[in-house]
Amino acid sequence: MESLVVTSKVKKFIKEKADMNTSAGFFEPLNNDIVKACKDAMAHAQKLGRKTVMGKDFNLYVEKNDIGVALVVASKVKKLIKAEAGLSTSSQAIDQLTVRVQAACEKAIENAKADKRKTVMDRDFTAPTSLT
Repeated sequence: MESLVVTSKVKKFIKEKADMNTSAGFFEPLNNDIVKACKDAMAHAQKLGRKTVMGKDFNLYVEKNDIGVALVVASKVKKLIKAEAGLSTSSQAIDQLTVRVQAACEKAIENAKADKRKTVMDRDFTAPTSLT
């Protein structure tokens, strides 16, 4: 599976947020979570009979006007959704995935700090269950 996450931007996000490094292993579980979130959103849109995956199809929907820099590759997300479900993708979907990546990174930073490390690793990843 190709990566839906913009690795360089996620590394930059973590560096700016906590002055921490990021191991290469962190990106596989993060990417897997984004793929699962997309599949869940596709199923939700289809259940409602829509032809477009929207921001509100994601389980951790947050009303946000400015997400900053997108941390997922929009073209790859759209390609996945079109290939798997034949659906279109709204720009809100990209925003919601970015919010999800940000939440996962913030939790991983907390986990790495708790272990007194300066590098975020795969073992620090936990799928977001809430955004608070």
